[in-house]
Amino acid sequence: MKRVVLAIVGFAIIIIFIVAYLFNKNKSTQDNLSNRTLIATVNVAPIKVKTMSKYIVAYGIVESKPGTANTVSLNFDATINKLYVVDGQNVVKGQLLFSVIPSPTVQSQLMQAENSLNSARENLKIVQEKFKLHLVSKQDILNAQNALNQARIIYDNLKKTYIDKVYSSIDGVVTKINYTQGSSVASGSPILSIADVKNIAIKCGVEPEDVNFLKPDLPATISLIDYNRKITGKIISISNIIDPATHLINIYILPDTKKDLILNSYVEVNIPILTKTGLGVPKSALLYEDGHYVIYTVKNGVAKKHVVNVILKNEDYALVSSPDLTDKDLVVTQGAYELKNNMNVKVQK
Repeated sequence: MKRVVLAIVGFAIIIIFIVAYLFNKNKSTQDNLSNRTLIATVNVAPIKVKTMSKYIVAYGIVESKPGTANTVSLNFDATINKLYVVDGQNVVKGQLLFSVIPSPTVQSQLMQAENSLNSARENLKIVQEKFKLHLVSKQDILNAQNALNQARIIYDNLKKTYIDKVYSSIDGVVTKINYTQGSSVASGSPILSIADVKNIAIKCGVEPEDVNFLKPDLPATISLIDYNRKITGKIISISNIIDPATHLINIYILPDTKKDLILNSYVEVNIPILTKTGLGVPKSALLYEDGHYVIYTVKNGVAKKHVVNVILKNEDYALVSSPDLTDKDLVVTQGAYELKNNMNVKVQK
């Protein structure tokens, strides 16, 4: 009886193993058939060799090239009598800018110098008359003449210094007026600024962490916001300090052309800091899976999965690298989310 029971149990175990084997084999066959028969419709595009750049984007303003703006000031205290120009006005060399009234102290100095000059003239006349009467020597005449010459030099210098009308020394545009009519101006204070339109540049600010990528003569593209136009230029100077007003580092860019550049107008600047050449694919081809990017290529109706390294991206394309990709491959641009490796596909015409 025990032998019969053991035989039955053994036979049952064999039957179970046979059933399980047949079930798994049938499931594997069905899966393989499913992978072979499932077809996805996709769009493809050729992989192309492309050159792409990474840019720093900054915003700036058109102003005078550093060191070329003409700042007008006085070397004496005065009051603005009348302004003859306004902000933004074009001026030519020799054009009257403003008139002033020297301060009482300045006027007193000028009056004293004029009185000293008149006294020296009278004194010379007196000495000359005395010389005719043999009352003084020739040396006395020379001394009186030297005193007159000295008084004249002092008066002429003050007269040149204490002017009452100020004229432009260059052709340009008035960019800033710091005082109004009737204002008191201290010696050395900038009254107005004139920009030389032949020497303009783009001043823009960049983030401190980006400045290490920049250097003089690096090319830049300048977008004229008001004119929907782009021009080229190059970096001519980079500041070594952070601007406390913007917390950015100022750089100056010299444009290749001055056409359509208006002082104080705003522009957008793109500066390439990295340029690479490689295999370019449309951005729509990129999938992000398990911490890395993948793409699918199609060959002979079968989709092949590739893990890729993304080097650079722009609005439309990504520059990628992978050891098994070439510029002869076709990359899936639409329908990739439905794909698996080695899946049959139909390319939509």
